[in-house]
Amino acid sequence: MNDAFTVEALWAWYGKEAGSLAEYDVLHCTGGAPRRAMFSKYIITASLGNPPSAAAAQDRLPWISVVGLPFTDQLWTGISVMETSTLRDGANRAVVPTRYLLMDSAELVRRRVEYTTLWDAVAPVRLPPEHDESILLEVSPPAVGGLTEGLETIADHAPGSTGAAGAAGTGQRRAAAVEWAVSVAALLLCGSPVVITGGGALGARARLAVFDAVVGLLPYGVRSGLRVGSCIDGGDRPPTQLAFGPRHTPSARCVRLGTPPQVPAGPPEDYRRRLSRLIEVVGFDAVTAGLRELDAPVAPADHGPLLDALGRLDPFRAAVNAVEAGQQSVQLVAEGLNSLADGEDTESDGFLRLVECGIAYAVDPGGRELHEALRRHWTHERSGPRVSALMAEALLNVVLSGAEHAMDSTSCRTRLDALWRLVEQCRKEAEVLRLLPGRTADGRRLRYAAECLCLLGPDRVAGGRADAVHALRESRRLTLEVLARESADPVRLVAWLTPLAPAAPEAPAWLRAWAVLSVREARRASQAEPRPTAEDAVHVLTATVGAGQPDWTAEAVRGLWPQLYTVATGPGDGPGDGGRPGEDGATARFPLLPRTRNRGGTRKPSPAGPPGTPDVPEIPEIPGRSPVPSDPAVSVDRAAPAAPAAPFGPPDARTLRTLLTADPDVWQHCRAAADVLSCLVGVPPVGPPWREAACLAYARSLHQILQDGNLAPFLGLLVGELAGPVLAEPWGKEGEPVVLTALLRVPHQEVAADLSRRLAARDEERRRRQAARERERAVQAQRLSEREAAHTAHLRATRRAQENQAVRQAAPERHGGTGLPTATGTAGAGPRSAPTATGPRADHGRTPVVGAARPGEEPDPLERLEHAARLPCSSRDLAAMWAPFTLDLESAAGRQALVVAGRWWEKAQDGERAALFGHLQRALLAERQCSVDVTADILHEIRRLIVAGRASGHSGGGWQAGPVLREAKRELRARRARVRELRWIRLRAHVNLAPGTPRKPGKWNRGSTDR
Repeated sequence: MNDAFTVEALWAWYGKEAGSLAEYDVLHCTGGAPRRAMFSKYIITASLGNPPSAAAAQDRLPWISVVGLPFTDQLWTGISVMETSTLRDGANRAVVPTRYLLMDSAELVRRRVEYTTLWDAVAPVRLPPEHDESILLEVSPPAVGGLTEGLETIADHAPGSTGAAGAAGTGQRRAAAVEWAVSVAALLLCGSPVVITGGGALGARARLAVFDAVVGLLPYGVRSGLRVGSCIDGGDRPPTQLAFGPRHTPSARCVRLGTPPQVPAGPPEDYRRRLSRLIEVVGFDAVTAGLRELDAPVAPADHGPLLDALGRLDPFRAAVNAVEAGQQSVQLVAEGLNSLADGEDTESDGFLRLVECGIAYAVDPGGRELHEALRRHWTHERSGPRVSALMAEALLNVVLSGAEHAMDSTSCRTRLDALWRLVEQCRKEAEVLRLLPGRTADGRRLRYAAECLCLLGPDRVAGGRADAVHALRESRRLTLEVLARESADPVRLVAWLTPLAPAAPEAPAWLRAWAVLSVREARRASQAEPRPTAEDAVHVLTATVGAGQPDWTAEAVRGLWPQLYTVATGPGDGPGDGGRPGEDGATARFPLLPRTRNRGGTRKPSPAGPPGTPDVPEIPEIPGRSPVPSDPAVSVDRAAPAAPAAPFGPPDARTLRTLLTADPDVWQHCRAAADVLSCLVGVPPVGPPWREAACLAYARSLHQILQDGNLAPFLGLLVGELAGPVLAEPWGKEGEPVVLTALLRVPHQEVAADLSRRLAARDEERRRRQAARERERAVQAQRLSEREAAHTAHLRATRRAQENQAVRQAAPERHGGTGLPTATGTAGAGPRSAPTATGPRADHGRTPVVGAARPGEEPDPLERLEHAARLPCSSRDLAAMWAPFTLDLESAAGRQALVVAGRWWEKAQDGERAALFGHLQRALLAERQCSVDVTADILHEIRRLIVAGRASGHSGGGWQAGPVLREAKRELRARRARVRELRWIRLRAHVNLAPGTPRKPGKWNRGSTDR
């Protein structure tokens, strides 16, 4: 391609004859006179102005202009040479002729001919020849290209170039020349002419070499329409786009040779910046060689194609384009990242896409060559934060892909390990940890970030890295989510807490709350200032309950009791959530629910509260809010303990209530404290396991808690609720006296006196029931003996009749006759009216239905019941009047009495409703002398009619099936629990399950006393 070649050229000679007074015109040209007008037009268009006199020291002739002429079918190149002569015109003025040559650009483009090469071919040609035909130009490329010569010329005029010496000086001269040429090439994109000043002493060829240096930094196709001139006269509207000329040239950008100009912002500055970076990364020779290969015609004003041309040469842009087209590879991405200087293009979308692809390839075994490129950009102060953000997204995407595509944890962990290894190599653990949870409250992102850290493990994330530990302490939401997830595994939870050092003085208060699970001095650490908040305490308690660790739960309750107490007694917005503080600072509304629950509301506080406690009105039911479930087996799945929806929400009594009802076994080591908290948040207390050792520990803990002065306003209600499981049936449980003694030692005389009265009433009721049971057993024994006597008499009569019949049948055979049967014998053949002895009717203690009253006697019992239902009658009185009618529910009076009781139920208070069935049971057992079985059958039948919707009849009524059904279920669960307890007692009585001498159970533990 660099060999000599010939090219055909059309020519024209422009000037005037010697001694002529005519104007300049084409005197001779190819094709003769018919083409003179065409050549005249081209020459005038390419004219550079009026040349100086022959005596001028600078800007001497010849003046050379090279113009690209893009036609529709082909490209042409015209070169005009204005030179001196010895001719004078008629006015004795010097004639300045012009040689003009026009040639096809196809061969010039194919050979990548420069301006200096073209001038070397045109300079020796003498015009006009002796003929009018085209001429052949001998083009021979020089050994040193015009671009190199131009850079040397520019370097000679660069400021400070004279003092540079040696290899370093040569490099600086070349860098300065390249910088100037790049800037001038970028100025051509502005569209206005560019005039180079300061080159008056340069010859024509040196000036063309400068043009080669400038245009050589543009795609070669720019030459197809570019107009350059070795010198212009400085007139308005210069005909060239790039030329040497005076500094005062109007409407042109003047640039001093060797001094880099200021490039305006926009596409010109973008081209300069990208071209400079490309030269720095790829190399000057590679860039210029690549630009020479881009020979498609393009104008300097077409910014898009020019920038795209740089993109083809730029490995970075090539890699970005390949990524956008989906044709990327490891090698291409690596070259694109390596082509960027540190901190360059960090804000561009292409950089982000390349880094993202590089991170994805770095996980693969063949992507190790990307590690160094990523590390270089990651450790730079400008691009580092962007790479860290992309790495955080990549870590989350691995977990997200595993969740969406059901990837096994081993594959996810392998990819996470590879990514985290790169994070460790760049020492960016802390920065990535801060970016993982994000800035917005995105719960989904937070869950995936926590899952990512759990898969990596505490040793990889925080082991031996103080800045990573500091980042985890700062990322409170993320660390809490991780601890909540790992709380199901005690070993892993301790492994996370060990590097976090929650007991350290510099640890934040929220993390110090977790010290109860990792250090021995838990209470001291949790009480250090600043103390953990109530929210932090609830987070720790949620973790221990979710882990199912009774010992951890006990430590959390002991170490964080003040915070948990604050949550339990704090204000709330629902039933049992506490209320506003009173004048003395105590809570005016105490969050307690009645022991007989699910009646649609709460009970009033006991009147035996502490002095100064105001009367509290009944808390109404809030529509749409379901009561708190009392049975953990129904409300919460045992395998998945309930926890707050998010471990970062504000704690309230409802959260604590959910934890207290999640799993009773997890509270076994702190049962007393759990019962106190349950009372404070409106959950019925469970009570201790009824064993001597457990009750003793429960009593000690309870006595210590009740001595707390903060509980003084609530002692009356607390003792009343805590005594419920103790005073409940079955009476006389093992360890019961120990718990009662602890409750009676409460530091409040009136509260202790009230409990003593309840205990006395319980004992009296127990004696009365025992007497009633004895009477019932005596009646049942009498009836059984009568039934057995009647049955014995019946058997004797039947046997006697059979013996008489056998004697009468055997008499004829004994006397040997056939005698006829006698009347007596006939009658005796089968006793027709044998006495049938039947026992008394077993009516199970039922009494006849009460009928209407006779004139002059007391009012009808049914009328009395209706009158009492209309008045604010107590549940005890209503049960006493209703009991006779329940013995025959199928009768009209029984059904009407059920309707009347329903009307009373509709208007009664919640506490009275809850006590109705209890009073009815006692009335049937004590007053009507019904057996336990009959009483249970009656109550079951009443509830069945209510739930089935047949309790109201056709006259209306106020029964509500929901509360009655829940109450029946609760009693059924209590009976089942009692049966299991009795079976266990019976088993212990016969099998020695513990070492030592077996102990015979007490009298009250030998079986149920209700049967």
